Amino acid sequence: MKSFTVKVFGSDYNIKADSDVEHVMEVARIVDERMREIDQRYRQPSPARTAVLACMSLVDEHLTAGRADMTWIERRVASLIEKLGTVV
Repeated sequence: MKSFTVKVFGSDYNIKADSDVEHVMEVARIVDERMREIDQRYRQPSPARTAVLACMSLVDEHLTAGRADMTWIERRVASLIEKLGTVV
């Protein structure tokens, strides 16, 4: 397990992780960036509120992208099934 420090929204966090350090640092960078965007737009009274809004924003983005991917997969599978039907 590796120990390292990341900085998010002006605070240092000591992390222990089995996973790739670069990956965890990228995650921290993305969270920091989103928190700063939220803070600039909405000026929340506490970092905790900023963190919750940033997390909600990131999860919403993740779920929306997942749904878009699923829609594309469904369309692609339907297209392939249709092509197979014309071959038979």
